[in-house]
Amino acid sequence: MKNLIAEKTGITKELFWGYVGLIFFMLGATIETSWFSSYLTTLGFEVKVVSLLFSMYGIFVAFFSWVTSFLVNRFSIKRVMLASLLLSFFSTGVLLFGLATKQAGLIFLGYMLRGTVYPLFAYSFLVAITLQTSDEKLGRGTSWFWLCFNLGMTIIGPVFSAQLLKQIDPISIFLMGTGLILFGGFVSLTRCEIQQTEAASVTILGEMKEGIQILFQFPRLIIGLLVKGINNIGQFGFVIMMPIFLLQHQFTLVQWTSAWAICYVINSFAGIVFGSLGDKYGWRKIVALFSGTITGVSCLLLIVVINYFPGNFILLILAFSIFAIGIAAFTPLSALIPSMVPEHKVTAISVLNLGSGLSNFFGPMLVTLLFQQYGGNFTLVVFAVLYFSASLLSVHLKTPADTFSEELKSLE
Repeated sequence: MKNLIAEKTGITKELFWGYVGLIFFMLGATIETSWFSSYLTTLGFEVKVVSLLFSMYGIFVAFFSWVTSFLVNRFSIKRVMLASLLLSFFSTGVLLFGLATKQAGLIFLGYMLRGTVYPLFAYSFLVAITLQTSDEKLGRGTSWFWLCFNLGMTIIGPVFSAQLLKQIDPISIFLMGTGLILFGGFVSLTRCEIQQTEAASVTILGEMKEGIQILFQFPRLIIGLLVKGINNIGQFGFVIMMPIFLLQHQFTLVQWTSAWAICYVINSFAGIVFGSLGDKYGWRKIVALFSGTITGVSCLLLIVVINYFPGNFILLILAFSIFAIGIAAFTPLSALIPSMVPEHKVTAISVLNLGSGLSNFFGPMLVTLLFQQYGGNFTLVVFAVLYFSASLLSVHLKTPADTFSEELKSLE
């Protein structure tokens, strides 16, 4: 059965159970994201304090998204994944003690440490996928990674935790999340055949230095970093902005959460389609033609729907669905960026992961800077411009094969 699924999907059979474990791990590691901010305000914390907490969390996510590849180089994939399990127990313990005693310092420490957990686990597994999947299947392999990632974080997680809140208290949900982390980690670490990576001879600081130097050695990776950084600014920005903006235009919270959940169901399966198209027609071509182009149009369409069709749920779903398809078209980046420098794949993955983490920081930051001062329409225009620029920039993301092909054409 496993071999049949692997053959049909493009997933490497040795890593099949890692994908399954990733769903449970991400569900447990992000189980609180849809309600934690409102819970903190009910405890008496000011909105600006809560915003600062989430900003610090985003910085830790960004930094550890970047260094995960270096840690893998130094200590191996499985050891870094195991470290994320241990950090999840420690960070949850600190966070829960802080919540119980209402000590802001401990809450900040616990939640910032929680920002290390899923990057270390998920992006270590992404390194394994990149190293153990053949190039002709890599687009599909990484698209299934993002499907499992989103199933835990943005599809099952918000709905599951919202139902749990009706039955049990937030502290118990955190404990349940830790159980899911343990289960997902156990499945991935014991059932996966992850190849042992050779330990790097340089220190972590040396690896980080190499990670910076590679950007100057291969300037196109800087472009890849920018494109990947733009990729998910909407995902992390909209969750802050839309619950406020939509309620100002006759939409309800139920309509917002329903549209957002539908959006990411569509996104996850569209990602598989774009991953397959990337394998067939070229990763760069798919990203350049469809990603920022579709997503930019969707941001402008949201302005029209929200302002001129207030309360129209069907049109809201349509606009968010187009947004979801555009975000999915960025999926081939996970195959494209490492393939741009095939002799430095693991280091290139650090660039990819840093871009993913920066989205987690810059999406909320843009909303914080723009939404309150200039309003939702202006913020959506800025998002649209950034997405259109991502498509233009992605034209320059060339693999050695792309460069060789273009040189041959110029000689004809």
